[in-house]
Amino acid sequence: MKKLKSNMANMAIMLTVIAVVAAGLLAWVNKVTSGPIEAINNATIENGIRSVILGDRDIRFTVDAPVEREGFVFHSVNDMNGNLIGTAVESTDRNGFGGDLKVMVGFDPEGVILGYTVLEHSETPGLGAQADGWFRQKSAEVSEQSGIVNVLLGAPAKPGNHNIIGMNPGDDLLVVSKDGGEVDAITASTITSRAFLRAVNSAYKAVFGYSAADGVSGASSQNK
Repeated sequence: MKKLKSNMANMAIMLTVIAVVAAGLLAWVNKVTSGPIEAINNATIENGIRSVILGDRDIRFTVDAPVEREGFVFHSVNDMNGNLIGTAVESTDRNGFGGDLKVMVGFDPEGVILGYTVLEHSETPGLGAQADGWFRQKSAEVSEQSGIVNVLLGAPAKPGNHNIIGMNPGDDLLVVSKDGGEVDAITASTITSRAFLRAVNSAYKAVFGYSAADGVSGASSQNK
């Protein structure tokens, strides 16, 4: 077989052949993987809806087709009689410590938070990444101590609160405590905490309108 001369025309032909083959391979890989990826994403959303609305309750339910509006995605969850159990809202804050922070929050028909889950984040492992569990933890109890100990050592510190489950953003100030709110920030991750709570408040406002946090101005965005 005669060897092709090394010239611009032959090089162009070879590069074209390589590009066509590579494009074909990419298209094939995309076709093969798109189905499983979509199935995984759908399962994540379905499990998230069940988690943030039902929690541990084992009841039958239906979910209306998702509605997208102004950057939010709404999932209305009903019992088998068609009565609304709650609404799961996908909400994204663009100003997390590592970028976008996307959460799904479940509200009952009156706006009380039933649950939440973090869908996507780029926060620091061990710090901001704790958001998925931090804001559902119950505050520690403060042990009783005698009056003499109170005089000598001072009264025990009031326990902080970082459990938002059961709170209603229309009535409760879901802002970090150092900004005058009712929720303790994740230790050393104030930026993430602010972003998370903004996403929750935005989700509430998208469904119900005004939230208590609307009256609070933004504070410093530095993690402390």
